[in-house]
Amino acid sequence: MRRLRYGLFLAGLVLFVAGPAKADTVSIDGTYYFANNGYGIPPYGGTLNGQSQSFYCVDFSHPIQAGDTWNVTITSLTGSNFSSTYLGNQTTYLAMAWLITQMMGTTNQLQIAKDQYAIWSFSGGPNPYGTNGTIVAAALSAVTAGFTGQGWEILTPTGTLGQEFLVRVPEPAALLMLLIGLVVLSSTMGNRRVPRAHAL
Repeated sequence: MRRLRYGLFLAGLVLFVAGPAKADTVSIDGTYYFANNGYGIPPYGGTLNGQSQSFYCVDFSHPIQAGDTWNVTITSLTGSNFSSTYLGNQTTYLAMAWLITQMMGTTNQLQIAKDQYAIWSFSGGPNPYGTNGTIVAAALSAVTAGFTGQGWEILTPTGTLGQEFLVRVPEPAALLMLLIGLVVLSSTMGNRRVPRAHAL
């Protein structure tokens, strides 16, 4: 009976991890990494479904402010259907995700700002350093060379309020393996018997 319960639990977990795009809630608290030319450079602080999250803005055309909350559709960047996203183009989002990985790998705020403006250029953002074209070309080359976007999701607002974000999430396979390991561990712990004390 116990094995049956574990089997049903694992089957439900697989369906949950591999399930289709779903509606979720984003709330932003108004924090950002630093300011540049009057704009807040991500990551932005806030929550996704009540859990703390770092948001990377890929949408320059929709203004937001601290305290805003909106519903989103989550799309895996490694998926095949991008119809619910603003740009509808996997290659563009892959290029933006690659640029975010570059931002995450440096503490040079000027370079981070340049990468962010290149990301915003896909949705009509400014080009204060004149570097958008060169940086976007490098990002597209990285995608052509095999950058997969594994572990990234697109959060697209379902209404008129909100910005589109990219977020880094735990790898589904790694998460699933961790949960399976915990189930197996709990199963073996549950089957362990306490030995009787031997009489002297």
